[in-house]
Amino acid sequence: MKICGIIAEYNPFHNGHLHHLAQTRALLGPDTAFVCAMSSNYVQRGDLAILEKYHRANAAVQCGADLVVEMPLSACLWSASGFAWGGISLLHALGCVTHLSFGAEQADLALLQRASALSRADGSHAQSLRQAMAGGLSYAAAMQQAVQATDPAAGALFASPNNTLAIEYLSALDTLGSAIQPLAIPRAGSAHDSDTPQDGLPSASYLRSLLARGEIDACRALMPPASFAVLQQATQQGEAPVLRAALDTAMLAHLRRLTPADLAGYGCSDGLEYRLWEAIRDQTSFAAVCTAAQTRRYPLARVRRVLLRAWLGLPQSIPPEGRYVRVLAIGPRGRAVLRRMKETCPLPLIVKPVASRALADELQPALARDALADDLYALAYPQPALRVGGGHFRKTPYFCEQTTE
Repeated sequence: MKICGIIAEYNPFHNGHLHHLAQTRALLGPDTAFVCAMSSNYVQRGDLAILEKYHRANAAVQCGADLVVEMPLSACLWSASGFAWGGISLLHALGCVTHLSFGAEQADLALLQRASALSRADGSHAQSLRQAMAGGLSYAAAMQQAVQATDPAAGALFASPNNTLAIEYLSALDTLGSAIQPLAIPRAGSAHDSDTPQDGLPSASYLRSLLARGEIDACRALMPPASFAVLQQATQQGEAPVLRAALDTAMLAHLRRLTPADLAGYGCSDGLEYRLWEAIRDQTSFAAVCTAAQTRRYPLARVRRVLLRAWLGLPQSIPPEGRYVRVLAIGPRGRAVLRRMKETCPLPLIVKPVASRALADELQPALARDALADDLYALAYPQPALRVGGGHFRKTPYFCEQTTE
């Protein structure tokens, strides 16, 4: 059996994601099983997921995925390199994944691999990177400039976010010496963060903007029916949309307790801690703090990630690798994949909540961080009665006998 890994956020699952699954299945064959390493309740752009993780996983298995496992929390709030490392190391640890499929604006695998090799070229870019960053460029922009100096075509790839992630995936596979075979799928539809759907394929950010305005019906044509049904039900039950603005006061109340030295521990020891400290004191909302602190060197997503880490008490010193595997949803072939994982994966598997309590003592701190993160996330549910804690130890995976798409 071919088992294809996918690293995703599905925030929310839309027609573009369905297209990616279909294109991958067409290349690998109809019997391919899909294992998705999906972001937790926090996503890499530095935000709360618009829909809770079990609901997003449910939508994924109803639309063609076979098993959805949770990405490590620390990886979810890391730059592209840490996010990619967290997802790849998790899929590699499962021991049964044969392929990795990812979307890219430029799906030329050989060119992506060239860019990956150049970006790691024994630290030869270190000096030019430092100089570019000292001039005010972000790390990603500085890397683009450094690689372009050697290979213009490879360097140009870093201008697009999905290309950058693809390059980081390839670097992680190479570093691990993994036998997982990469597969690049041309990204279709709207560009990243576009506010205009193209050919019925929207960007996830466009859908989130509709949901934030309460325009759920406008999402119907842009999502697979099963995924829209999950979203609609969650909305009717008061579990969606989950918006960060609901936590503004709670976040600021905690962040104003922190010193620049405290903030530095969450991933900003390069001067950003002072900008953040001043913005936290001067501004009256999370969004305003981010706007005041961001610069060309400190992109908005990085600022948001640092602040979310500080609010969650998640230091940057916690690595992006997973310490255990939590199953969020099981699709038609998921049971067979899960049986194989139990033979090949050295990490503890959590399917039912009771397994969490049986984790070794050294894993309990990681479990406690994940549980707290979920409890804080619950405070943003639209329905106040649902904002109780303890969901980490109550919720069980969704099981789907067959896809509805």
